[in-house]
Formats: sequence, structure tokens, C-alpha cells
Amino acid sequence: MASKLTGWVAALNKMQTCMTKNLEEIRKQKREIQQLKDDIYSRLAEGTYIRNDHRIILSAPEIVIGNVDDHGMLFGDTGSVVVRGGSVSLEGSGDMGSVSTRAPYISQKAVDPGADGVQEAVVANSSIVSQAKSIVIQSNESEGYFSQSPISAGSTGVRIHADESLEIDVTKSVKLRGDSIKDSLTALEKEKMSLTIDVNKKMVDMAAMTAEMEALFTASDLLNTGELMTRANVMDLSDAQDQFETMVPVLHNSLENCIRTISVLAETNRRITALKKEQKKLEAAKSDFEKESIGTRLAVRAERMDFLAVDGDGNIRTTPDALVNIQTGRLNLSTCKVDGSLIDNSGVHIATKDVMIDTTDSKLDKDGNGDLPVMGSFTVNAKNVLFSSVDNKVNNGKSEVVEQTKNSSFTVQAENTLFYSTDFKEEKNSGTFSIGVENVSMGSVDKDKNTTGKLTVQMKEMALFSEDKDKNASGAMNIKVEKMGVAAVDKGGRAIGQIALNGKNVFVKSMDVDDKGKDKNLASGGNMVLVAEKMFVGRTAKKNTAKVVQISADKTGLYGNSTTEVQQGEGKSMVQLDSGNLSISGSKTQLYGDTTVNAKAEFKADVKAPKLTADNLEAKTSFKSANISDGFAVPGAPSTASLSAKLKEEDAPEAV
Repeated sequence: MASKLTGWVAALNKMQTCMTKNLEEIRKQKREIQQLKDDIYSRLAEGTYIRNDHRIILSAPEIVIGNVDDHGMLFGDTGSVVVRGGSVSLEGSGDMGSVSTRAPYISQKAVDPGADGVQEAVVANSSIVSQAKSIVIQSNESEGYFSQSPISAGSTGVRIHADESLEIDVTKSVKLRGDSIKDSLTALEKEKMSLTIDVNKKMVDMAAMTAEMEALFTASDLLNTGELMTRANVMDLSDAQDQFETMVPVLHNSLENCIRTISVLAETNRRITALKKEQKKLEAAKSDFEKESIGTRLAVRAERMDFLAVDGDGNIRTTPDALVNIQTGRLNLSTCKVDGSLIDNSGVHIATKDVMIDTTDSKLDKDGNGDLPVMGSFTVNAKNVLFSSVDNKVNNGKSEVVEQTKNSSFTVQAENTLFYSTDFKEEKNSGTFSIGVENVSMGSVDKDKNTTGKLTVQMKEMALFSEDKDKNASGAMNIKVEKMGVAAVDKGGRAIGQIALNGKNVFVKSMDVDDKGKDKNLASGGNMVLVAEKMFVGRTAKKNTAKVVQISADKTGLYGNSTTEVQQGEGKSMVQLDSGNLSISGSKTQLYGDTTVNAKAEFKADVKAPKLTADNLEAKTSFKSANISDGFAVPGAPSTASLSAKLKEEDAPEAV
């Protein structure tokens, strides 16, 4: 017996030295300890040990296992039942067979507990599998007794219910996980220090106890060397036997405590090693955590999925906290097939009172103050895009438009706004842009109502119109700007195309106005320039001639580099300035007021005057008066001179 105890202590020492090694070595040492325990436990162990190398069957209509009396009642709600095996099955057979587990606390961990139940080793196939036609998991906030029975999930299905909170968490962390590992290592290091002291003390106690036991065995052997010695030392042998029987329970408990403490220390060391390995791996992956995918995934598959913010009575919750919240770096919502093509007749319908799409980047501090700059973009790509605000009604199952929603509005506010239609194949603009409303207002103003910014419209064809259902022009368009340019030019600056203004009353002016927009006075320093290679004022064609053309100004200038001509009728009366000569022609020409001719004057027809005063009078052919006669009066030839028009009236080109 003494040699067995010596081998036992040696095995404990070996186990203690191997407790920092890997899990397989620790398991090997435990198997060796188990073999030594089998050799001596029959003499040291207490209690009843039943073993069969084949199979043990407990059979009865009712089996109760535990620290119970003969009625199956627990002694003081105490006792521990451990079922340990390489494979453990709990089966309730038959159509109505059942397995019930009840306890204030139920824990399931898919770990390897080891032969002694001390380990919690995570292995490759750590998993929990539950399979049934119907599974119900229900959590209720009851006190004393569950007031609600689990609601069935039907003949097939899974139902999970919680009164307060239900979370599905598929995440990986670096900081929280790292902090958790750090905290666990700190606690385990303290536990290791305490266990190490405890193991060393128990090993010393075990060594002293085994030495005392061995001394008792040696003394017993000396007193029992022969029959004569045995008879002579019967009383001493009896005392030794009593001492042995007293020491056996103590040695048994000490052995168990020592083995368990060493096992716990070995498991603590294994956990520390595993956590340090995980910590090292986590540190290596920290730099890529934010940049690389972490591989977590939550898949929800069903033909129909409902997300409802309701209470247990089926009422839709409308409190401020009631919402469906989705928070992610990217959100993809699609109705597409696996190959990316659209599903026929698919669609997304959002029906709500208010819709807001916000790309604001919050820059608020802990007090809720700061900037809210708008970032990102909002893109709508569709064959037909419609924004409408109309009231409808349903009549005989068909939706009909009632009227445009009162006080409705559509607002676009941006630093740069672009509307365009481009044929990318031809690399040119195409399509049309139409606005049909009663009032159109486009502006860019600052907080003091001052106009700022600019409006750029670039289109091959653009039409701004306001007309009624009979195509009659109606309404009005007001443009009020500091500067406005309307140009039809090519990229080289050459004028092309045309600009046409047509209306019953057309006003082009430079005037100051009053607060009602009425003319007040001419704008000081204002200018108006009308110039073209050919200009037509008052006429487009012979049949379209203005009835009145009135030019009024403090100063009026009419300039022509070669010819300036004023005609009345078809050249019946004419004033012409050509090559430095002034010519006046008409069926009758009359000059009113004092007239002074400061150059030589030639009359090619008769001249009649009530009175003629001349400083020098010369008659080429004759001179005749009522009182004086000198020679013969020969009548002059009638004048045949006429003024030819230099300019011809043309029709203005028609607008296209």
C-alpha cells in the first residue's frame, strides 16, 4: 500500500507540472490519475459504487433520481445530480412522449466539460441543434407565476415572443471584445494566483498525510512479521487499524480536493492561454477591422415578411418611441432576380403621411449643438418619373382624380440645379422640358431678400407658355433681374438663329417704376440699343404696316453713312441726303417761316413772289413788270426734273 501511495503523490506532482500545457496533455494526465484512483479507491472511497462493464438498466413506471426520500421528495431542496458520458440521450417516446426541464435557471453550453466536468473547451463541432415541427420560445415579465401560456406556432413553424426585448445579434467587435478579453484575463490571473497558492498548500498537506499513512503501514508491517509477532502485538495492530479507518475519509476528501483544485488550475491556465491567443489574433486584425469585411451575416428568407410596430392587443403603436429602425453603412432594396434583371410587375410601395430622405451629416457636440451639413446624393433612375399632389377617389373599384391638392407645393433648393435630356449615343441633347402651371416663380435670394446666384437653362428647344384648354395665351410671366442676356450665338460668338417677341402690346423700356410696378420716370443714364445689319421698324410686309410710328425725344438723330432717305407714300414726297447733297421732292413743296439760303440758288421753273428785294438783279432773257417793260418776256420751259429714290421698301423676313 505504501508504494501505491508513493506512486499517487508522484502522479499528482506530475499532473501539477503539466497543468500549463495543452488540453491533450492535461487529459492524458487525468487518465493516468484515474488509473491510479481505480487501484486504491476500493479501499479509500466512501459510498456505494456500482459498475458493470456492459449495461445497467433502471426500469420502473416512475424513476426519481436525486437526494430524495422514499416518497421522491428532496431533502431540504438540496442535492446534485450529474449525468456524465461521452453520449447522453434523453428520450421521451411515443406519440405523446415528452421531455420537461424545469428550473429557475437553465443553461446550455456546447463545450467539452472533460472527464471531471471542470473544462469548458470549445471544440470544432460545438453546436446546439433543435429540430421539431413546431418550436415556441416565449419570455414573459410575470412575477410568481407565468400568467400567459406559450402561444402555439401552429402545426409547423417557429414562434419567438418577448414582452420587452428581443435581439438578434450577428456582430463582431474589436474594442468591446478586446476589453472583455482584457477583463477576463485580469480576473483569471487573480484566480490563477489564488489557485496556485491553494494547490501548493494541498500538495504539502497530501505529502504529510501520505507520509503519516506510510509510517502507519510500515509500523503495521513490523508488528505483523509473523504469527507470534501478530499475537504479541494484537492490541497495537488494533489501534493501527482504528487509526487507518479514521484517516481513510480524510485522505479520500484530501485526494478529491487536491485533484479538483489541480484540474481547476489547469483549466484556468488553458483559458488564459486561449484568451491570449485570441487577443493576439484580435490585435493583428484590428487594423483591417474597419476596412475589410468581417463576414457576419443575417439572412431572413420568406415569401412574405411583415415588420409591425404593434402591441400585444394588435394596436399600431404611434408613440414617439414606436418605429422600425434600420441603421447601416449601405442599404440595398431591390426587386430583382438572381441575374439582376427586374422581376415582372414588381414594385415598392411606401404609404405614409410624411416621407423624408436625409443625407445630413451630423456634427453635433454632446450638448446637441453644432453643424448639420448636407452630404451625399439622391439619385432616381427610372423610365418615367412622376411627382404629383392630387386628391383621388375610388368609384366602382376604379381610382379617379378629384382635384389638385389644395395648398400643395413642390420645392427644389440647391446651389446648382440641372435639368437635362441627353442622347448619349449621338452625344447631343434631346427630349423636351415642359412646365404647365398657373404661376411660375424661380428665384435665388439671400436672407435679406436680395437676389443672388444664377439660373442656367441649356436646351436645344425650349418653350415657356401659359395657355388655356383652347390654346389661347393666358396668364403672365415677369422677369425681374439686374442683368439679363438673351443670345443666340455659336461657339465662335457668331450670331445665329433668331429671337422673336410677339404680343398684342410689346414694351421695351428703361424706366424707374413705383411700388406697384407702374412707370415713374426714365432711368437716369439708361440706354437702349437696337442694331442689326438690316433693321425693319413699322412693317413686316406691305400688308402688315404699322399705322403709327412715333419717335419723341429731346434730341433725335438719324444717321446714314451713304444715304438717308425719308419717303411718304410710294415716293410721292421725299427728303434725301446722299453724297453730301440734300434733296426734297414732292408734288408741292412748301417752306414756312423765315428762310435763308446761304448759297447759290438755282430755280429751273417759274418763281412767283409777292415781293422780291434784290441787291443786284440780272435778267438773262427778259425782264418784265407791270410798270416797266424792257425787251420781250419769253416764258421759261416747265421743269421736268424729278428726284429718284435711292432706297426701296422691303418686306421683313418672317419668323420661323
